[in-house]
Amino acid sequence: MAVQERKLEPQRASLRSLSWQGFIASALITVASWGIGWFPRNQLSPLARTGFFIEFRTDAPGVIICIVLMAVGIVWLTRTWILARPWVQSAGEISRKELRRLLAMWSAPLMLSFPILSRDVYSYLAQGRMLHADKSPYAEGISALPGWFDGGSDGLWAQSPSPYGPFFLVLSRIIYFVSNGIPEVGVGLLRIIAVLGVWGCYHYTAKLAAKMGQSPNWANWAIVGNPLFLLTMIGGVHNDALMIAGVFSAFAYAYDRRPMAATIALAIAVSVKPIVLLALPFIGLVLLGRTRTMRARWKIWVKVAAMSLTWLLLIGAVTNLWFGWLPAMFTAGDAAFPYAPVGLIGWSVSNLAGLLGADISLVNTIVVAIFQLLSLVIVARLALAKDASSPVRLAAWALSAVVLLAPIIQPWYILWLIALFAISHRVAWGSEKLMIHASSIILVAVFVDQLSIEQWHSAWLMKSLAGVVVLGLFAALFTADAATKRVLRGPEA
Repeated sequence: MAVQERKLEPQRASLRSLSWQGFIASALITVASWGIGWFPRNQLSPLARTGFFIEFRTDAPGVIICIVLMAVGIVWLTRTWILARPWVQSAGEISRKELRRLLAMWSAPLMLSFPILSRDVYSYLAQGRMLHADKSPYAEGISALPGWFDGGSDGLWAQSPSPYGPFFLVLSRIIYFVSNGIPEVGVGLLRIIAVLGVWGCYHYTAKLAAKMGQSPNWANWAIVGNPLFLLTMIGGVHNDALMIAGVFSAFAYAYDRRPMAATIALAIAVSVKPIVLLALPFIGLVLLGRTRTMRARWKIWVKVAAMSLTWLLLIGAVTNLWFGWLPAMFTAGDAAFPYAPVGLIGWSVSNLAGLLGADISLVNTIVVAIFQLLSLVIVARLALAKDASSPVRLAAWALSAVVLLAPIIQPWYILWLIALFAISHRVAWGSEKLMIHASSIILVAVFVDQLSIEQWHSAWLMKSLAGVVVLGLFAALFTADAATKRVLRGPEA
């Protein structure tokens, strides 16, 4: 026994090294965020009047140093994640407690960062402020608030209804009230909620993976340990972790044959982001078990729909927002991103029609509606598929259709797809490498796009510098780093 413990000691030292490497990488990202993260400009912000942060963000050398630090931190964290891959090769390599400690070390410094890779957290606070002012986020955009721009929200959502469910909006209202409008306090409280969502993802990823016959540690490495996940969910303070945790818990309870718990969990997820309502028929397929007749499908679908409707009615009644999110779901085209495929098509067709005298807004709405209808047809076809042996995989394809055919695609939406595809069955090593490279590419894109550059700096010049630095570091990681290349050769190497 003593000999075996001595053999394991170098391995544990290596694991501790990975923990501290991830911690330092996240710490670099956190320090860098003070110069290029999304800064609270609200007049209630104490940090906005702090000379240290002002100098950090206004001096060009400080901004350049922060760009380099964040690029180094992102690439280093990605390297650490890749090097942790052999530890989850089999169930005996690392305990769940050790993996939890590893991910906690990687995440801890991010609790002190300014929001990075997105500024949606300020929109969350603005929508909470709207509710507090007795305005409906489903009827008006945040521009209905006086001084809304100073709150830090992206102007993209100025005129658009909220895409979030009633549970999350009321949560945002409570946090806005408790914070008394001080953005740092509001962001901190929302980050605690985001961390709870990450913890929920970790717990239910392990639970669902075990029920589907794959390694819980591998699934958590692929989903929760992904730097794109940690940096957007904790660093970016996103509510998607709450949604994913809700969906995963719903599927886990469905496999336990607990329809009430499954539909409650899904209703909560829908009340965070309504788009996951499309998972309902696939929850029904899980509850159905091996019975695959069409009559049985419709019977279980009616049952889960009735139960889910009951919970959503209760949530709507308690929050007094009812089903305002339903029409808001179909008006996302008002905030379409041109670089989403459907957004680009809608923008092109509507502007061409405008040259011919047509109503640009109406044409864009029609184009978006056509693709939304197509996505619903695909979801229906998947739900009615003859081979329903893997409902979670069918749900992954259904969500892919809805996301990719939407007029707006945020980079972190890909995390939903990665999560569902990864959890539905153990993927081949080639697919794992694709996931690693895809996550890295998305990190590059969102890092460059979401730099907060003050108006007295040249944004295009700073972003060009960021792109060159981060691309160069990632290229070196994948082509010159021996340890990374050894892991990427695969388990057989």
